[in-house]
Parts: sequence; C-alpha cells; structure tokens
Amino acid sequence: MKDSPFKAEIYLAINVLLALGLVFNSKLSEVYAIIILIYGMFRIFNKKNADGSAHIMAGYVVGIEVLFRMNSGGFGYEFGKYAVMLFLVIGILVSEKKKKIPFLFVAFILAMLPSVIFADYPTFEFERQMISFNLAGPVCLGISVIYFHKRRLSLIQMRKLLLAILYPITGMAFFLYFRSGTLENVEFTTESNFQASGGFGPNQVSTILGLGILIIAIAYFLGIRLFRMKYLNIILLMLFLVRGLATFSRGGMIAPLAAIVVCIIIMSITNPQFQARMNKVFYAFMIICVVGFLGFNYVNDVSGGLLEMRFKGESMYNKQKSNLLSGRDNIFMNDLEIFQDNVLTGVGPGNAGEVREQTAGITAAAAHIEYSRLLAEHGLFGIFAIFVMLLFPVKTFFQLRSVDDKVLLIMCTVFVFISLGHSAMRTASPGFIYGLAYINLVRQRT
Repeated sequence: MKDSPFKAEIYLAINVLLALGLVFNSKLSEVYAIIILIYGMFRIFNKKNADGSAHIMAGYVVGIEVLFRMNSGGFGYEFGKYAVMLFLVIGILVSEKKKKIPFLFVAFILAMLPSVIFADYPTFEFERQMISFNLAGPVCLGISVIYFHKRRLSLIQMRKLLLAILYPITGMAFFLYFRSGTLENVEFTTESNFQASGGFGPNQVSTILGLGILIIAIAYFLGIRLFRMKYLNIILLMLFLVRGLATFSRGGMIAPLAAIVVCIIIMSITNPQFQARMNKVFYAFMIICVVGFLGFNYVNDVSGGLLEMRFKGESMYNKQKSNLLSGRDNIFMNDLEIFQDNVLTGVGPGNAGEVREQTAGITAAAAHIEYSRLLAEHGLFGIFAIFVMLLFPVKTFFQLRSVDDKVLLIMCTVFVFISLGHSAMRTASPGFIYGLAYINLVRQRT
C-alpha cells in the first residue's frame, strides 16, 4: 500500500470503517484513543519529529475529537485538546532543528493563569472541571502557534497534514448517516437539531464538518491534489455540507464560506501575484458555490423550508420572535456586565456561567462566545489575550511575501475568528487551526 497511487483513498476508506465500528460499539473509542496516544508518541520519539509526526498526529486528533465525544468521549471528554498539546509539545522538545519561539504566545498562555488564583470554586472537583474545560482551549492555541510559527512545510508535507485532519472527519460524516439515518427521517424545527447530529451537540458537529469544508477549500486554493480520484473532493464537499446544514447550527457552515470569500477579496485587492491565480481560484470557488447551492436547496426541501427560516433567524413557533443570534447576544451583554464588575482578574474559568445564572437567570452549559468569556472570566488579562489573537495575524500578514502563506493565514484565521463567536473553544480545532495559519509553505520538494 505504501506505493499505491490510491493510498489516500485507502486510508479514507479505513477511517470510514473504523467510524462505522463505533456505531455498533461506542466503547471502542476508548481503545482507539489509547492506540492513537501510544502510536503517536512512539512515532514522534522514534523519528524525532523529522517527518512532522507531531502535527500530523495532532491534526488527526483534531479531526476525530468530536467523533470520540459522540461515543463515550474516547479517553476522557477533553482527550482531544490534551492529546494535541501533548503531541505538539513533544514535537517541539525532540526536534533536532530548533526554531525561535514567539514569546508573545508564551505570555498569552501565562495570561490565562491569574484568574484561577482569585476565583472562588465551591469544590475541588468543580474547580478541576472548570479549569480543564475553559483553559485547555486557549493553552492549546498558544502551544499550536509556538509549534507552527515559521515552521517550513513543503506542499507534499502540507497535503499529508490536510489529509490527516480530513480522514476522521469523513468517518464522522458517515457515522452520522448510520446513527441518524436519512434526512427524510429527521424531525426538523427551527432550532439546532440533535437528531441530525447523531444525538450530540449540533454546534460541535457543525464546526468539525465546516472544518472539513475548509480543508478542501485550502487544498483547492493552494493547488494541492488530495486524492487521485478526480471527483472525490466534490463528493466529500457535498457530504460535509449536507450533514452540516442538517444540524441547523449555522456557524459551522458560515465560517468556511466566510473564510473563502474574505480570502478572495483581500488577496485580489492586495496581491498582484494572486490575481494571476484567479482562473484556478475562481474555478474552485464556483465548484464550492454550486455544491453549496445544491446542498442548501436539498436540505431546505427535506426540512419543508425550515432551513431557510433558520438562516433568516425566524422561529416556526413565534414569527415575531427573532432567532438570529440564538440568545448569544444576551450572553454577550451579560458577560460585559460581569467584566465591568470584575475588571482586574475576572471571575475565573467557567464561573461566568454561574454568575450569569445567579444575576440574570441565563442558563448555559458552557460559553458560546470566546471573546466575551475571556473578558468576564479573565478581566484585563482577557483583553490582552484578545488583542494578541486579533492583532498578531494582521502584523504577520504584512510581513509575509508568499501568496501561499497569505492565503493560508487569511483562511485559517477567519475560520477561527467566526468559530470563536459561536462555539468558543469547546473543541481543539480553533486553537490548532489558528496555529496552522503561521506555517511557511515552500514549493520545492523536501
């Protein structure tokens, strides 16, 4: 299989079969997670990360994290974030080629810690859960940037990384079909749909399927051929889109589309070299638009027009009630009030939800908007973290010369910024993809 021209297709099929195995026995996710950890660490240590095993294994975990959560959480609910951090940190430490560390993101990680000291948690177990759930995401982002910043990857190496992320996402999409059945059997409303999401959180499922769309779009824009089979990309694109739209969680589908559009606009205006690529980019954009149009119309027809209502922010129960922001605007405003009362250090990781429930009667299991969460729970340190996340890519963009690097930076950061506005850092994907934005791509073989 090593020399097979269809190696990527074979690996894709294997991942689909592994995912379908979880349909029959969800506990297999725990065994699979342990195997990933052991194999990943062995591979990284064995080759001292010379082949990029650290980011390939971390990328694979990013793609499979939500599938594991849908099946008993793998080796713990936060397995994805911790596994990504573990692989990347080991990769940094064992690499023979050392590179300059962006200390700004070391400060970013340290800025997350003071609020823990001043927070008041009722029990140790509650404190452990809140710190783990809310801080693992930002720390994962910081470590990802430290690992990826100015790391040189050839397009061949980049293809391996994109495929590593894409394989398990494809498996999850097939899992959804066999777990939820055809869309004709799904009962739709104008709310996020748990049935179409395999009984799990629609927000997270939609985000990961949106990541699959982003990966395919990045490959198109960089001229990377992921598969030998000519139309497999389009088939996967349609699969991710249809199952993602069926969740009725809009953010995951909007994020990759926005990343594509913003990239085309900015690069067309600022970069003459990109304009020379416009024929190929336009072709890719048209494929995505056509697939998007067909997919949207199909899901809208199956749902009896409810998908269109959902994207318009209309409620089937109350035509006068706006459903556009799904209550996130109330959470955002309440977080700002919490920040005003706790400007210096915030109320501590996860405590904003508790304060919000006590003061405003707003119940939410976890933060949806990372920006307001950082303010409410970390105070001035949260402001620092937000400024770092927003300004660092802008500074980097004007320093870059390569068209490839700029395309990657724009598409990754736009996707992340939108994801942070609707699903916070519930998964490892925003942090990892944010770090991925700072790779330096080279077009010669290495």
